[in-house]
Amino acid sequence: MMTKEATVTRIYTVSGRPVHVHTCDVPDETGVSSHLWNCDSPYCETMKVPCPEHGGPEPIVLGREPWRGR
Repeated sequence: MMTKEATVTRIYTVSGRPVHVHTCDVPDETGVSSHLWNCDSPYCETMKVPCPEHGGPEPIVLGREPWRGR
């Protein structure tokens, strides 16, 4: 039996900023072992990180940085 592969892209974008793609290695509800998620935060340093739905941190939105008290 052939294994099923699916490409799922989740989107975490807020503004019209350039988007980059992260890889989440946490299996999702369909059993897919990894999926991609789009993000437009300018503060990301790691591209292989769990998405917010799977316990990863919420992307920091430009203009709403927590260190600025927003």
